[in-house]
Amino acid sequence: MRKKIITVLICMLLITTAVLIIGTKSVLSEKNLIKSDELLNPTLAAGYTNITVEQAYSLLTNTSNGIQIPIDIRTNSEWAVAHIDTPAPENPQHWPYLQDGVNLTEFMEQYRGKEIVLYCKAGSRTLKAANLLVANNFDGVIYFMLGGNDAWTLAGYPTKANTPPNTPMITGDTKGKPGEDYSYTVITTDSDSDNVYYYVNWSDNTSNQLVGPYHSGEEATINHTWSEKGTYIVKVKARDIYGSESDYATLEIKMPKTGNTVLHQLLLRIFEKIHCFSFFNSQRLTQNMRF
Repeated sequence: MRKKIITVLICMLLITTAVLIIGTKSVLSEKNLIKSDELLNPTLAAGYTNITVEQAYSLLTNTSNGIQIPIDIRTNSEWAVAHIDTPAPENPQHWPYLQDGVNLTEFMEQYRGKEIVLYCKAGSRTLKAANLLVANNFDGVIYFMLGGNDAWTLAGYPTKANTPPNTPMITGDTKGKPGEDYSYTVITTDSDSDNVYYYVNWSDNTSNQLVGPYHSGEEATINHTWSEKGTYIVKVKARDIYGSESDYATLEIKMPKTGNTVLHQLLLRIFEKIHCFSFFNSQRLTQNMRF
């Protein structure tokens, strides 16, 4: 009899333990599900919206939902190595150190009323940047990409390194006179919308020239004076703010005329006319003598 009672108690204990274990697993699963749902669905936090990299990719590859601009707030070196790759017109733009308030006023003005997607390496700098913009009454929509560039890469979405500017175009006078000042226009575009510098080699005895920075697509006007006559091959290349350089553009410049050369040509023409006049008169005199 005693053995039966002990057996029954052991069975009841085992059943109770099993129920508790199942219940605990159920509660844990429910909690995990809630956390998962929170990540999968955008949640409006304090003035900005949290989105996953999957949601960010959907937003940034479909213009039917409007234009969202991804903003990378990492350092220059991080951006140059790799940043998210999205199709135009939603190409990512770089705005380093936004979390420290640098260029905040310019940022607020440039992206006024825009929809922006902030991201950094993993998220901590994005949180600071989002709170900074909210605190300063940013007039636009802020998306917080959870997990940053690390999560984007882990999910298998495309990234790319910094790209150099396109080969610039240089236009201006191709002929002139030594000693006179000439203006030339230089322009290029950068696929990352980076600011650019122009490195100019005038191919004479003057030093090479570096001018800028200029916005992508902004014309730059540069001036030069050649001191001697000759043919010069001007070379110009663009360099973005991360150090990536374009190929050289070239323009041939001829400086064939100087003040002395012009005077020489004028005197030569005068002598030619005098010679022709003398020859004509001598011919007439010869004909008259024959008659």
